[in-house]
Amino acid sequence: MRGFILSIFFAFAIAGIAVFAARTSQREQAAPPSAHETHGSAPPQALILQEADGERRIRRPGTPNPAWPFTIKVDGQNGNAQDFYVVTEIMSPGQTIRFHKHDNAEEILILEEGGATVTVGDKRAVAGPRSIVFIPRDTWISVTNGGTQPIHLYAIFSRQGYERYMRAISAREGQPMTPLNPEELPRLRADGHSTYWDTSKGAYPPGVPHP
Repeated sequence: MRGFILSIFFAFAIAGIAVFAARTSQREQAAPPSAHETHGSAPPQALILQEADGERRIRRPGTPNPAWPFTIKVDGQNGNAQDFYVVTEIMSPGQTIRFHKHDNAEEILILEEGGATVTVGDKRAVAGPRSIVFIPRDTWISVTNGGTQPIHLYAIFSRQGYERYMRAISAREGQPMTPLNPEELPRLRADGHSTYWDTSKGAYPPGVPHP
């Protein structure tokens, strides 16, 4: 009798181990590659970036705000970063970053000079010098330089993705500026984990404050 019970016990134990191994294998196969695996075997690289350093790019014709330059400072191609995407640009008086949101990353904006009207989520304010704006995932954000001087803007993303869209709508400084077909924008934005507000539905997305 004791031998029979042990046989049953071992049979259940072996079956349990087989099920556990199968589930583990399925999870490993379904799991997305890590950022380190995506970017290759090279480890992240420490950087000390001066103001002029980085990947300098200019928005192509056919995009919102064409000819507006920006600089990619850190991402998978610059420093082999595993998580962060950092970009800088200068907003001239009157320029606007249209309402958009990101579904995969939190974002922090740092505004070195004052004078920008910032709308984020259910908040709206004129930002003073060295202001910081926190933008949660899936939150509408828009920035307008309503002042009289340029504003240095720094954007820090907790996860990469949006840089794919920014590269697609731009060219490196000094390279040919091939016009972009505006019909490509929805696909490129989706690839960059971003959604832009359709202004045919009104000037403001639902739930955001406005004058």
